[in-house]
Amino acid sequence: MSSTDALIYYTVLSVALPFILLLANKLLASGRKSRRKRLSFESGQVPFEWGETSFPVEYFPYAIIYVAYAVLSVAVFISAVAIIDNPQSAFNLVLLLGVLSASSVYAALSLKELPQRL
Repeated sequence: MSSTDALIYYTVLSVALPFILLLANKLLASGRKSRRKRLSFESGQVPFEWGETSFPVEYFPYAIIYVAYAVLSVAVFISAVAIIDNPQSAFNLVLLLGVLSASSVYAALSLKELPQRL
């Protein structure tokens, strides 16, 4: 099997499999909706009343910044490996890191201005 055939099989399976699994779920699932299934579930206990209130998102911006830095670290690693093979692309990496650093500094400075709920 050539690499092109493997790529075609992988693409077809990755597109078709979710639809096949959703169809199997619809065919095999029970059609009855009971009251017990619609109730909130907290580890087998009765849900707390305050669980219905909105979740405070005061740490959400920090989580977004963490995810951005995780993606950035993967991009830097891949770029460093590419520079070993092609040293002429070092300027592109420095430019990318400069833009990302500037946007990170901007995000850090504007973080205090974000509305946060307690």
